[in-house]
Amino acid sequence: MPKSATSAKKTGEMRSRIFATVVYPESAPADWVERLENAHIAAMISPLHCLDTLPTGEVKKAHYHVLWRYAGVKSIAQAQEVVDLIGGAGAVEVVADYRGYARYLCHLDSPDKAQYAPEDVRCLGGADWAEIALSEAERTDALLDEIEDWIDETGCVSYIGLCRYARKQRPDWTRCVRTHTVHLSALIRSAFWEQTQGGDAGDRGCC
Repeated sequence: MPKSATSAKKTGEMRSRIFATVVYPESAPADWVERLENAHIAAMISPLHCLDTLPTGEVKKAHYHVLWRYAGVKSIAQAQEVVDLIGGAGAVEVVADYRGYARYLCHLDSPDKAQYAPEDVRCLGGADWAEIALSEAERTDALLDEIEDWIDETGCVSYIGLCRYARKQRPDWTRCVRTHTVHLSALIRSAFWEQTQGGDAGDRGCC
């Protein structure tokens, strides 16, 4: 677990911008995500941690980690209001390492723990998990993985078709597509060669 402060009782006068809590679905209000969204706070909700285990091997109770950041500093009492609003467990956590905790939502730096899919992180209030948790190289690699998977799945054999699709359907791909022209063009040419030589892709186009 990334560094966090002690309980609210011991840090009553402490102020911070970044806080976290744990939510157990069975004890939280049914609309807890909506409540958090309506609070208009930049927040991230982890995938459901349902595969975490204790040292004994026993599976832990399924839970979510919730991480949020205010525009300005808040008191422990103010942050605790969010925990109470969404039915979080216990006292609010003060987070010392924003990036580290964001990565912890998926256990990125804990290969010995169950791994959770980054695409399952829910972001509210303008929060951007990838921007916080991943380096520029990691973000680029993740986008290229998505683009290359899409090319394989659709049988795309047109770079301009890829550009059109990104522009209309996946604007988050656009910059990556435009700055990796050589790589993606070569990949598409190779895919076209495989299709024409292998004869198993038919006349699948792009977009």
